Amino acid sequence: MKFNTLIVFRRACLVAVLATLGLTACSEKQSITIPFQVSFQGQAVTCSSAELKVNAMTFFVHQIELQSQDGNWHRAALKASSPDWQTGEISLMDLAPCKAREQREGLTQLEVEAPAGDYQALAFTVGIPEALNHLDANEAEGPLGFSKMHWHWSVGYKFAYMDLVWQQQTVRHHLGSTACRGDIGDDIVCQQKNRPTIRLAFQPGQSVQLELRQLFSELPHARCFGKPQDKGCPGLFALLGIDDGQQMLFRAR
Repeated sequence: MKFNTLIVFRRACLVAVLATLGLTACSEKQSITIPFQVSFQGQAVTCSSAELKVNAMTFFVHQIELQSQDGNWHRAALKASSPDWQTGEISLMDLAPCKAREQREGLTQLEVEAPAGDYQALAFTVGIPEALNHLDANEAEGPLGFSKMHWHWSVGYKFAYMDLVWQQQTVRHHLGSTACRGDIGDDIVCQQKNRPTIRLAFQPGQSVQLELRQLFSELPHARCFGKPQDKGCPGLFALLGIDDGQQMLFRAR
């Protein structure tokens, strides 16, 4: 009887140890840096690029996810940064190549923490979560306190701000939710959400490139400020895959 009790006790201890090891393995985290950069016809854009000028390329991202080799998606937590362009929920990117670090109004890379593992794909959403999009920028903290990205007429934020010049062509786009009704502090409903989710084949160690050549279309001066009369909006929305999910601007290299 004592012998059987000892066996049961040892088995129980073994199960407890294995469970603890499994829990530890599942709870292990790894830090991943995801650099972003702008490219033009496949080449990295630098400050010395003669024909192309990137006056502004600023955008918010949130809801970062990584896909493991088994096909499952895992949420990656954003790490808070200093200066506070990145919080646990949202990050503001600034990819204009000719700015010194202290002049940047955002980051050039994401710092995330994810479950330990091997990853094969990356997903992120351009924009600001609905719950945060209609805050008062004068009272908001972190990147949401950056008033230059507040879209006052639409009682929300610009999700992206682009200002480009190439061979006498100009591109100026503001992306954000539109057709919004309500006042800041109240419930606000927007008919056009305009938050594209970007999915890329990706492995840690690669960078995310934003290809600018695609933004220069047949329009000599493409404009999209979220209003029906803006002729540049259909082209921008198609490139970002807002309607069909098939974006053509971002890729991993």
